[in-house]
Order: sequence, then C-alpha cells, then structure tokens
Amino acid sequence: MQTILSKKWLSLTIYCGLSAFLSYFLAAFAPFHEKISVVLAFAFGPLFMLASVGLYFILRQWRDSINLRIAVLFNIVATAMLTMMLTVQLTIQAYHQQFKAADRGSVSEEQLKWIYQEVNSVQLGMDLAWDIFISIGTFFFALVMYKHPKIHKILSVLGMVFAILLLGFNLAYFPEPPGEAGSVDFGPFVAIWYMALMVWMLINKKTVNAEEYT
Repeated sequence: MQTILSKKWLSLTIYCGLSAFLSYFLAAFAPFHEKISVVLAFAFGPLFMLASVGLYFILRQWRDSINLRIAVLFNIVATAMLTMMLTVQLTIQAYHQQFKAADRGSVSEEQLKWIYQEVNSVQLGMDLAWDIFISIGTFFFALVMYKHPKIHKILSVLGMVFAILLLGFNLAYFPEPPGEAGSVDFGPFVAIWYMALMVWMLINKKTVNAEEYT
C-alpha cells in the first residue's frame, strides 16, 4: 500500500510540476486566444502548489523534519500569492486597455501612462512577496535534499544558492525589481532548478521509492 501511495505522490509531483511550467510558458509565449492564455496563466499557481505538496510527501517518506514542513508551508503561501499577483496584474492590464480605448476626456496619454505605472506598482509589491516566500521555501527544500541518498548534492546546493540570490537581490533593489533595475533576476534560475528536479525525478521514477531509503 505504501509503495502504491508513494508512486501516486511521485506521479502527481512530476506531472503537476512540469504542467505548471508548461502552462506558464504557453501563456506567456504561445499565440493563443486571450481567454485561453488567462486560464493557462492562472493554472500555474494551483499546479505548482500541488507539486510542492507532493514533493513534501515524497521527501517525508525518507525523513520528516521541521525544515521540510517549513519548505512546503512557504511554497504553499508563495503559490497563493503568485496567483493573486497574476490576477491583479492581468486585471490591471485589461482595465488599462479599456481606459485607453475609451473617451478619456482631458486625461492625456502621458497622464494615463503615469496612472498605470502607479497602479501597476501594487502587483510589483505582490511579486516581491511571492519571491520572498518562494525563495525561503526553495532554500529549505534544497536543504532537506542535501543529505537525501538519491539526490545529487550539486542539485541541492544549486537550489540553495539560487534561492539566496533571488531573495538577496530582490531585497537589495526594493522596491524596484532587479531585472528592471538593470541587474539579474534570479527567478528564472529558480524555475529552471525546479524543472531540472522534476525531470530528474521523472528519469529516476523507478528508484525514488520509500522502501529504498531504509
């Protein structure tokens, strides 16, 4: 029974994780209808949340710890914040386009631009909150993996390094995002790390089982 449950959690983690990043990529770059792109964008948060919970249960079968519980807690909160951020971001953009096309009276194009920038700063603050929580969650997940018998230490170390850099650069350049300040945004590096982890688990699916840890 334990083996069957382990395999189900592993499958859930891998496929939800890979689907999350695929949905975000398609929403950002694929030429789909606007409504489809919105659904794909909103799917990222819930899918990545499920992948984080699945990762927790996979690692818990090897060894439960406070660090592991901190990791999943922060990742769950992070994905909820990300969904809120994307919702606010897309809502602001949609209403801005409506205001641009409507009769604005005496409001000039330059004034409308400044209004948009001021209102858009709300979602930038939410973006920072997401980065804070996902970097902490990622750091603790990677920390737990460091002594895992099946996961290579390089993968674990990279996760911790990217998480620290993501948090550090966001706090250093606050309130402006590092990428917009001409610096490096380590968000994509963290995303690539999770994708690499999901691919590694997919490749090693037959060996990542609870009974092999004992």
